[in-house]
Amino acid sequence: MDSTTMLIISALLIGILVGGFFLLIPELEVNQPDTSSAVKTMEDINKTISTATSPGTAQEQVQPPQATQPSQSSQSSSQPQQSQQSVQISLLQPPAQLSSAYIEAFGEGYGKTELEAEETAKNNGFQKLIEQLYVEVKSSAVLKEKLTTMVQDGKVKERFESQYERTIQTKSEMELLGVSYRTTERKKVGNQYYAKVQVYMEAEKAKQQLEAFLAIRLGKSLLDSKMIFSAKAIADKYEPLLSANIFPSKTAEELIQIVNDIKKRYDRIQNLIASINSARVTDKKSALEVANYLNELFSMVNDLPPGSVDVDKLRPFLNDVKISIKGPQDVLLGEQVKLEIFVEPSQVKSLWVFGEQVETQDLLTLSEGTAVLSVIVKSNTSRVTVSLAGVVNATWTPGSVRVNPEILKTVYKTDAELKILAGGTAKIISDQKLMRENALKDALVKTIKKAASDLLIGSERELLDIPLDEYILTKVIGAIDYEISATGEYAGLYYVLVSSKIKKYDFENYIKEALKNAPVGFALVLTEGDKLGYVEPAIIDGLLSSGIKLVSKDFSRKILDVQAKSNLPPNVLAKVTALSAARYLIYVIVNSATTYLPDYKVYSVRTLITTHIIDTITGNILDTVRFEEVNTGATEQAALSKTTSGQKFKEYVNAIANSLRFENTQVFAVYKYTFVLERAIYGSILLDYLNAKYDKVRVVEKTDTKLIVEVENVPMADMEKFLSTVDALKIKKISDFNYQVTK
Repeated sequence: MDSTTMLIISALLIGILVGGFFLLIPELEVNQPDTSSAVKTMEDINKTISTATSPGTAQEQVQPPQATQPSQSSQSSSQPQQSQQSVQISLLQPPAQLSSAYIEAFGEGYGKTELEAEETAKNNGFQKLIEQLYVEVKSSAVLKEKLTTMVQDGKVKERFESQYERTIQTKSEMELLGVSYRTTERKKVGNQYYAKVQVYMEAEKAKQQLEAFLAIRLGKSLLDSKMIFSAKAIADKYEPLLSANIFPSKTAEELIQIVNDIKKRYDRIQNLIASINSARVTDKKSALEVANYLNELFSMVNDLPPGSVDVDKLRPFLNDVKISIKGPQDVLLGEQVKLEIFVEPSQVKSLWVFGEQVETQDLLTLSEGTAVLSVIVKSNTSRVTVSLAGVVNATWTPGSVRVNPEILKTVYKTDAELKILAGGTAKIISDQKLMRENALKDALVKTIKKAASDLLIGSERELLDIPLDEYILTKVIGAIDYEISATGEYAGLYYVLVSSKIKKYDFENYIKEALKNAPVGFALVLTEGDKLGYVEPAIIDGLLSSGIKLVSKDFSRKILDVQAKSNLPPNVLAKVTALSAARYLIYVIVNSATTYLPDYKVYSVRTLITTHIIDTITGNILDTVRFEEVNTGATEQAALSKTTSGQKFKEYVNAIANSLRFENTQVFAVYKYTFVLERAIYGSILLDYLNAKYDKVRVVEKTDTKLIVEVENVPMADMEKFLSTVDALKIKKISDFNYQVTK
């Protein structure tokens, strides 16, 4: 059989397999009216995500490398290593080149054991894989446009867009099935292990999971927006995938719950429709009873198909019903106003409420024919209508609406929830999309700072001067259910008005997760009393050399300015500091006393430093480190310079670094040791011993009479224990970190 014939047969077999795969996928047909656009949209998403992930052709695909299972990792971890006295590295086979049919990411991690380091690296790589997949999807402008067309009704478009953004932002909640792991590097660094892991999966599988995940999560958004029939169409289309075992159990459980909620609401509406259509209306009493059912139905669904219920049969019995509304005429954009409702006869028990450019409740219950309705005005064209079953209506519109684009206020507050109205502004530019995003960002930044003030520190004061890191903004925004209430131009600026609902529990947890998963090592140093400016730079330099990553110095200054104005307690200040992406607040208090000694013509400076290490999530002080020393110099600055450049001060900074409890990071404390040599050869002998024992030994100075070395993560007690085992030399302690070496 020649090669051409073999190729033809192979192609036919592949075609049969692919055709069989698609025949196995169940496709439910949706018969509900006015929902085809929603289903069509999700079909378009399938194509869009496929383009974003670019799986490549069948000819390009290669077999992926075999996944490294946890048990295999454990076995490899237990294999004998080379000399324990040096850096231990296990060079593994390089990862196979993956074709474009796969997506991949690399994770890194540290741990006390090889297995712990590998697990940490797997988690880190998995998070990156999800983020990569989301970035690919979010970067497609076509996808977002398709998603926003799922809801044609302009009244809920803004809310739906924000729900889509929130779904994207909560990527950390996404789980994937079919992910493979391959450890590519292992080594021992100091007293910890390091691992690097390749994480990969088939792009087509990732696309399928992501499509269903997004569709069902967005179906929940439609449910929240009362687009019940559109949500049901999506649930019918994607429910079969939930039984196909393409999701991890936790994600499947969440999606099944959403589908069940959609079906439950849909069934309730169908029962209401059946009850209304089967009810006999013979007099005013029966008409009012059916009207109550209709009010409930209309308040529950925004996309009720035309002709679903018969309203006309009520009209002959409701001709004498009168509804009137009394409310203010001059209102502020975004203001919450109270409307008084009066209905005759008093037997009317409820009214259906709807409107344009307003936020209010959907169903109003009456008592003796009266009620008070709370309404938030979103535009100068706002209007609200109260209706009895759509038969008798009354409408209120404000006489004039004034604009305040800088508005920021708490609409209501409970122990568990907060509602904030915030205005954001931006310069008017030709790029309409960018202009809108800038104004929205301004409003959301104000909202987050206001929420932090209310929820984190329990203060009504707005923390507008506190810097908000971009990383925190992008993470915490997922905890905010926001809607753009109004847009426009005012006083030469473009503005948006954003109404946000924030749950305290969610807000606090999103900040915790953001800080926990932030680039490792984030801390912020605030120093008080450092008049000469020597202490803070020395602490910062020492922390940076120890592997600690610090928050922007500019943020430190701004927060210190706020502290000077507000005099917040350290624990409260720490919680505020979390907004700048600081996992810890290093709060340094410097006290110094200077005495001039005329007999010696020198200055004696006594320096006392107290440092609190505070958890910014809880506000708890985790540790307090104190330092005290006296030094002399020709000037006060010279004396203080001696203090901050001495070994004792470095030990103090190392103590601070060791108190920081970072996840997935290795803190490097550097210790300097000085050896006074009787003969030059003793320095070479000692250096050989040190290099054999410790991973990283840096020679600072080596002469015939002196050897100065720096060693990572070897405190003085450990070093002296080791020196006592060196039989070839006699090593005697002169002072802290200083030793004499003889034969």
